[in-house]
Amino acid sequence: MKKILLVGFGNEYRKDDGLGIKLLDLIEGEFDKIKIQELTFDMAEIIKNYDIVIFVDASLEGKEISFRKISEKCTFSPLTHHTSCEELLIWTKALYGKTPEFYLLSIKGYDFDFGEELSEEAKKNLEKGLKFLKRFIKGLNE
Repeated sequence: MKKILLVGFGNEYRKDDGLGIKLLDLIEGEFDKIKIQELTFDMAEIIKNYDIVIFVDASLEGKEISFRKISEKCTFSPLTHHTSCEELLIWTKALYGKTPEFYLLSIKGYDFDFGEELSEEAKKNLEKGLKFLKRFIKGLNE
């Protein structure tokens, strides 16, 4: 069985920006979960211990949900508080010689104002994201 880590990120006090965090509150299974506000390069120390890492985040654009495999891509950010999944994969390989499979599930949000309640449209997308992720994880372990 592959060792899986789910990473939900976003700001749960900015309405739909908390979609990644809220999805992790709803899903149960044989995997570990981390909820964070933003990705940082020091997460490589944790991530190196997993075979598969699935990031879940809110998006401003695109489809209701989108899912893609992350590959290494040098996208160095001068802002230390804005590390991308691609950069984190590079950090994990450079620091620990490990290259877990990375995936990103993006869930479209509509309202990023202050508050904890999701918009009605985002709630529908959250359900779609939850169903998709459950099927994907089930397929990984078959």
